[in-house]
Amino acid sequence: MRKLKSFLVTFFVTFLVVCFSGMAEVESNPVAEVMVGSSEIHFMPRVNYARLDVTLSRADGTVVQKTFNSGSTPYLDLSTIFGESSGDGYYTYELRVIPSIEVKVRKSDEPWDPNKGTLLQKPLTQTGHFLVKGGLIVTPSSIQETPARTLDVLHYDDVIITGSLCVGFDCADGESFGFDTIILKEHNLRIYFNDTSYTASYPTNSWRITINDSTNGGASYFSIDDVDDGTSIFKVEAGAPSNSLYVEDYGRVGLGTSTPVVELHIKDSDTPTLRLEQDSSGGWTAQTFDVAGNESNFFIRDATNGSKLPFRIQPSTPSSTLCLKSDGFVGIGTWSPAYKVEIETTNENAGLYLDRTDGATFKLNVTSALAQIGTVSDNKVNFVVGNSAKMTIDTTGYVGISDDTPDYPLDMGTIAPDAYCTTGGVWHSASSRKHKENIRSLTAEEAMEALIGLEPVKFNYKVDKEDEYVGFISEDVPELVASKDRNAMSALDVVAVLTKVVQEQQKTISELKKEITELKKK
Repeated sequence: MRKLKSFLVTFFVTFLVVCFSGMAEVESNPVAEVMVGSSEIHFMPRVNYARLDVTLSRADGTVVQKTFNSGSTPYLDLSTIFGESSGDGYYTYELRVIPSIEVKVRKSDEPWDPNKGTLLQKPLTQTGHFLVKGGLIVTPSSIQETPARTLDVLHYDDVIITGSLCVGFDCADGESFGFDTIILKEHNLRIYFNDTSYTASYPTNSWRITINDSTNGGASYFSIDDVDDGTSIFKVEAGAPSNSLYVEDYGRVGLGTSTPVVELHIKDSDTPTLRLEQDSSGGWTAQTFDVAGNESNFFIRDATNGSKLPFRIQPSTPSSTLCLKSDGFVGIGTWSPAYKVEIETTNENAGLYLDRTDGATFKLNVTSALAQIGTVSDNKVNFVVGNSAKMTIDTTGYVGISDDTPDYPLDMGTIAPDAYCTTGGVWHSASSRKHKENIRSLTAEEAMEALIGLEPVKFNYKVDKEDEYVGFISEDVPELVASKDRNAMSALDVVAVLTKVVQEQQKTISELKKEITELKKK
């Protein structure tokens, strides 16, 4: 009976060890089982996914990412691990599962709502480490034997130690504590916080503090782990610089500095950078932006699309160089724009320039005495209505109305064909038969009646009281020479009337001369 009891106890303990070992392995590797070789690492997925991103942080600090689609076996080989340079040291990798979900398209003007689009589950990730030595990956060694189990010591009352405490297999008699109150000393260091609350209204989550990987070639780090969720929430790798994360007594946080000046202060010897990375696990297209600054400029970098720099600010840029106000007004050089867009300067010209590097350069500019509009380059200017050129000034200074290739200093184009002003300043009215219809002769009676009805006057224009003119009042002239609206008249109309009257008078004179000649003969 005693042998049977001993067998049952041994079997039950072994069963629990195997079960909990398997659970611990799944807990630490929720995404994939890791197969480490001397030249490559294979990840055997435990979950289904549409895509698996493997991000590797090399020993020299550079980062590389590989993407594997569903059905493929994720791996890391030496070419990926080393990149352009090879080196021994510790390497860190992260596996991130991108599930099969509907791809979303965000409207350009759609505001971000923190209460919408929240994932139903947290992204599934797995982090691990490995060591490269002599140009090869160090493979895990065999599992060390566990020392013989000793009897537990139970205390059913408080334990007070007035000296220091050392816990672990490697604590020795005469341990040197120095100023340390507690020392944990062995090859696997863990502190497990197991909340045994079983009432639903009480929190029950268990936590663990982990010190370093337990495998050969693993990483050295300090981490705080959520045991129930199987995630490592906070991790600090060995070798991290001093003040990598510093929280001072005012609540300000320093990254790389112990003297943060503002709420979040990032300090680095070369281009301190903040990365904003959206992966596709939420259904949106992956996109990464960097916000950074150095002695050359402050910039936003589109890391996903060729590391373009769409926004840059140079040091010593003047105050209010660009201001966006709450009323939608934009000020350039002013904090108080009075218009939708206002450019304000003092003691220098204020100009807006549109420069196409392979074409024209256009400017709107104001000086101390005048305003300018036109091209800086040797290109003509079009004034456009309805996306069609209605007026053109070409590179010779010729002006075309409804004609973008004027042949004269002033060319009326299709609006008034063959009406133009020559270089000598002579105006030519369109007079070709091809532009006219209902053509008929002006009678002598019509011309004489119009001529008699003309009343020449002297006057000055209201806007120019100093200069006197002679002419006609359009409201008072005969209808034959008046414009349809009676506000203007054409000089050619009067010339035509005068021409007809003179022609008739000349005809009469000729007839009188003929009669006089005949009378003289008699």
